[in-house]
Amino acid sequence: MNARTFLTTTGLLVAIATGASAQQKDFFAGKTVDLYITQDAGTGYDLYSRLMADNIVKYLPGKPLIIPRNMQGAGGMRVMTFLYEVAKKDGTAWGGVDRGVAVEPILYGKDSKAPFKNPLEFNWLGSLNTEIGVAAVWHTTGINSWEDLLTRTTITSMANSQGGFGARALNAILGTKFKQVCCYGSDSNQNLALERGEVEARVGWSWSSLRVANMDWLKEGKIKLLMQVGLQKNKEIPADVPLVLDLAKTQKQKQALTITFANQSMGRPFVMPPGVPPAIVAEVRKAFAEMIKDPAFLVEADRRHLEVSDPKTGEEVEALLKAVYSSPPEAVAAAQEAMKEGEVKMIDGKGK
Repeated sequence: MNARTFLTTTGLLVAIATGASAQQKDFFAGKTVDLYITQDAGTGYDLYSRLMADNIVKYLPGKPLIIPRNMQGAGGMRVMTFLYEVAKKDGTAWGGVDRGVAVEPILYGKDSKAPFKNPLEFNWLGSLNTEIGVAAVWHTTGINSWEDLLTRTTITSMANSQGGFGARALNAILGTKFKQVCCYGSDSNQNLALERGEVEARVGWSWSSLRVANMDWLKEGKIKLLMQVGLQKNKEIPADVPLVLDLAKTQKQKQALTITFANQSMGRPFVMPPGVPPAIVAEVRKAFAEMIKDPAFLVEADRRHLEVSDPKTGEEVEALLKAVYSSPPEAVAAAQEAMKEGEVKMIDGKGK
């Protein structure tokens, strides 16, 4: 190869590389991103999704227009199904999804209704917090500790027939006696049922939602917290409220509870469909990671009364799911058995 040919070839390669880099950098310029939200307006998932949509654009090259679109239904699986089967795979469709959908395939095994079998097919962008749920009872029940749940049947609400797995897991693994009533749907409906006396408890009630909408109930003594449901305690919750993992009597029980409640550690997750170009995924992940570290973003979250506690990057969410799906078979079997106990079947649209 002579000098002229070498320089020409080198220049062509540089031009191609530069063009590819510019194309990647400018991908979102002038584009609209649709952010599909798993619940209806005003819910916790909706508020966190809109917080993300309003802020991530500051860190994303091209500054696209991000439009939140509520797509509730099927216990949060509607959005995941849409992303998996219908949505564009070019990076312009994102989801603010229910934390439970990522563990649905492992919890239900061959009975899973998810169109996917492995959540790692998706491109996880990150989570805005590490969620903790609580088991709480109304003050008139006379229940004072979680041990009371071992001997007293306690009526608790379910959002829908695909929900309620927290209470089922506690019944099967720890021996509590929750009896579930279906189907109340939203947080607000479940809280109204609690206030009216239709139910006595809520299990897996997101602390971030409680602290925004119902903190007065806790301060006034209208509800009592019996346990923290997740993989790690929340420092805002009184220290004498035990963590569910600490109530396990055997390693197998602890592993089964870990599988069941691992989704709490990706409390408000965001995801792209399978098949999105890796360079685009990396760009959005980078923007998400920069956003959750920015003090200005944290101030904005606090202004909206939204807790951003121990947020996770896309890589950290992915690592969590890899660990869950590598759990010992006996622990997976115990978790799946727990899901079958007390499962609500739907007949003519009603829980039976």
